[in-house]
Amino acid sequence: MIPRPAALGLLLTLALAAPGCGPRQKPAHDELADSPAAGGDTLAVQPSMFELTFPFTDADGRTRHLEELRDQPFVASMVYTHCTSLCPRIIADLQRLERALPDDVRARTRFVLFSLDPERDTPAALHAFAQEHGLDPARWTLLVSSPDDMRTLAAVIDVRFRPDTGGEIAHSAVIVVAGPDGVIRHRQNGLDGDPASLVAAVSAAK
Repeated sequence: MIPRPAALGLLLTLALAAPGCGPRQKPAHDELADSPAAGGDTLAVQPSMFELTFPFTDADGRTRHLEELRDQPFVASMVYTHCTSLCPRIIADLQRLERALPDDVRARTRFVLFSLDPERDTPAALHAFAQEHGLDPARWTLLVSSPDDMRTLAAVIDVRFRPDTGGEIAHSAVIVVAGPDGVIRHRQNGLDGDPASLVAAVSAAK
């Protein structure tokens, strides 16, 4: 697991590298509309996500690390398997993006879903979720971490979330594009019906 001081240092560096405010779209949960991830931002140079060395567990129960994604661009978002409102729309947006990518770009791009609900998102739950949504394991990876590490990852990706007493989690619909070096190159809230900006960002993430 990455030492907490190192994780905090990465978050501070990310904050200092963040671009200035620009036009923003409202995320699906209005109460989280102040998320700085809203809109489509092409980011300044930032640290690599591969500096987050804590372990994840995938839908097959295997221990995984972000470093395994090195040398290929990837698109990532945070969801949870019990979600019945926003998460299915995020998945639909990502699948629309997947279909819109040129064949050669699609072949080299990975889609990664990180869990916002480590306590309930067991490997079996992740596996059932992937099957329910028709996510091809050749291109899609579902990962869950510990609660503390999930919060660190959410801060790095810039996902705002808030659990409620009924087991639901209000969260922003952030989609990020990372290059083969793990550096986040683009961040936006959903597709807003048009995948063009994300297609361009993924195509440029070589």
